[in-house]
Amino acid sequence: MPKVSLLVSVDDEHLDRFSEVVGCVEDVGMEVEQKMEDLGVLAGSSDPEKVEALSRVEGVSHVEESRGFQIPPPDSDVQ
Repeated sequence: MPKVSLLVSVDDEHLDRFSEVVGCVEDVGMEVEQKMEDLGVLAGSSDPEKVEALSRVEGVSHVEESRGFQIPPPDSDVQ
């Protein structure tokens, strides 16, 4: 099964322990690709069946599947 791209929000009470939360979500199985400590957000990927476990990690306030989009090129008919 392919991995899903995720955004994980760290709750305000755990922002001072951001690196600990990163370690915990990695232990659960998330591959962290980007750490945005100032925003309290992690970006990465995980197996779909581990998403529920990630949401239960202490310090995690929200887990959301990231969505991609594509903008048409400037010379296309749709603007």
